[in-house]
Amino acid sequence: MLLKGIPVSPGYAIGSVLFLEETIIDYSKKIVDHPEEEIKRYHQAIDKTKSQLEALIQSTKKLTHPESASILSSHLAVLLDPEVKKAVEHKIVEESCNLIYAIKRVADDYIKQFNEIQDLYLRERVTDLIDVTERVIKNALNIALVDLSLINHEVILVAKDLKPSQAAQMNKKYIKGFVTQQGGKTSHSTIIAKLMGIPAIVGIKNLFEHVINGEEIILDGTKGEIHLNFDDSMKSSYQHLIDQTKSEKQSLKSFIKKKTVTKDGKEIELHANIGSNHDLPYVMDNDAEGIGLFRTELLFMDRLSMPSEDEQFEVYKDVLETMYPKPVTIRTIDIGGDKYLPYLHQEAEANPFLGKRAIRLCFDQVDFFKVQLRALLRASVHGNLKIMFPMIATKDEFLDAKDIVSEVQEELIEKNIPYHIVDLGVMIEIPAAALTADDLANAVDFFSIGTNDLIQYTFAADRNHESLGYLYQPFSPSIIKLISMVCEAAKDHKIPVSVCGEMASDLNAIPLLIGLGVDHLSMNPESILKARQLIKDFDSFDLSKLAKKALHAHDQQEVLDLVQLLKDEYKK
Repeated sequence: MLLKGIPVSPGYAIGSVLFLEETIIDYSKKIVDHPEEEIKRYHQAIDKTKSQLEALIQSTKKLTHPESASILSSHLAVLLDPEVKKAVEHKIVEESCNLIYAIKRVADDYIKQFNEIQDLYLRERVTDLIDVTERVIKNALNIALVDLSLINHEVILVAKDLKPSQAAQMNKKYIKGFVTQQGGKTSHSTIIAKLMGIPAIVGIKNLFEHVINGEEIILDGTKGEIHLNFDDSMKSSYQHLIDQTKSEKQSLKSFIKKKTVTKDGKEIELHANIGSNHDLPYVMDNDAEGIGLFRTELLFMDRLSMPSEDEQFEVYKDVLETMYPKPVTIRTIDIGGDKYLPYLHQEAEANPFLGKRAIRLCFDQVDFFKVQLRALLRASVHGNLKIMFPMIATKDEFLDAKDIVSEVQEELIEKNIPYHIVDLGVMIEIPAAALTADDLANAVDFFSIGTNDLIQYTFAADRNHESLGYLYQPFSPSIIKLISMVCEAAKDHKIPVSVCGEMASDLNAIPLLIGLGVDHLSMNPESILKARQLIKDFDSFDLSKLAKKALHAHDQQEVLDLVQLLKDEYKK
């Protein structure tokens, strides 16, 4: 029997099912005579939860799961948020109600707000809020919490949903994979599974109607399939895949500390995309030659208040010092429209993807923008920093952003705060910017092509829209021509150009991008060694010929056929 879900962490596993059962809790409202006693219980539950989360953070750090520790730190911030605490206490006093009801009602109000947000990443933070809420409630009721770190035999976890604090406890030696009925591609549990290399599938409907606790199953995290009642032949095939995957990962280690060069000696720098300083161990383990994209908006999410200038400074400083002397390109905040921050009080927009987002929002809230720029410039003395502005459509927008940087520099000079002059570049993700790249190149220090949004805006189709997936065409001649225009402009003005979207790690796109003239590729850390292995087999002259042919192709399939033809020739 075959069950299908959403593949969120690739890989394969064979193991016995272990159900994670949920505790039934009574959330009904009860009138209490002594509200102060309920508030006292609340404070005790918070203290107990705080101690548990701090212990979990330390244990996950020891297990070298830095991103898990970061996620739990965001849980700690939610737990200790004064607004949440004030709201719970107010409800208890105003309604003379019991603690459990008050916590649940306040949490539900916040959950409703999050569920109304269009951005998928932020919507899936609801799981984090639920996780913290349930932990506090269980501590208030003295209900024992499940500790996955105590599992000492090989299992595949099956749950309605896997909470981030549970995922952070997973020991990959024993937990070979997990399957859930709920969850999404950007949930924190999914992020943790990817970083730990644990295969995972989410969104399997009627999961518990078909899977039996204790039975052996096969999990295919690459296809998003669960196999039940399989024969020995299928088990043997999947065991071969598991062994092959281990072998491939081991062989890739031979590319660590080697330059990324084509067969004829052309050097290409492979950089990493990161979302926080906690991703750095993965960057170092995979031997990235720099950070090509630091998505700073993740610093502003998973919280109910804005991070301070000093808080941002410490994060930027950590990344710059760790990577020095390698370059670090930090993108200013890309928030607005589809990504909503409750504490910014953004106005609702009819067309959020075409609205006040990224640099447009920063121009509208200059003081907010300056806080980040001050933190970045202060941190610049600790490494090799480059600053990149997102969603630039015109040259004037870049010049306006540059003027604000100059204002911040003057403020720092007045206060005798040191900073370095840094390169300023732009994300090319709007067709207008690509079409006027030659003019833009006169003003900027570098280009970085964000292919995800460039494709989305070129085809005027939401890349996450279920019915419009056919219009996400990275190999369309229209996209190839736009990338070519940007590369030609960069070459003419002697500035570097990189690609930091999904295409940068696509093994079919890499030969084409190099042929078009891309200097740097920036990708998820785990893709770097595969890319380095691929690049060494190609001659740059042949890649240039490939690019020229692709520019005259009629459709995406023709471009893909050209890439495959070149690959086949090299295999001979």
